[in-house]
Amino acid sequence: MFLAEFNAADRGHDTPAGAAVWFSRRLVQLGADAVERGIAPGSPDAAEVLSALLGDADPVTVLTRLRSHATHRVARYRELLAIVKGAGPEAAYRAEFAWVVAALEAHTAG
Repeated sequence: MFLAEFNAADRGHDTPAGAAVWFSRRLVQLGADAVERGIAPGSPDAAEVLSALLGDADPVTVLTRLRSHATHRVARYRELLAIVKGAGPEAAYRAEFAWVVAALEAHTAG
């Protein structure tokens, strides 16, 4: 499924502009901090990180969406886009997305 269609499917007119960008930035920020601090995805500390990231969002729904973004092809697309923008491949945030997906899997038994 095309990513834009998948992520726009349940967005109403009341969804604030830039909501997806804000979430992605927050995911990268919290994921990078968790990776840097060595927080294991299945740990109680990871549950706190997920709570800060998700608020009252359904973690299973978020996990489903992130899994669609965590594929090798999508990660490679983010890398190439970052290179084109002059940021370099590290701006694809593979480790941060992978950590959040692993933490959600561990805490949702998914």
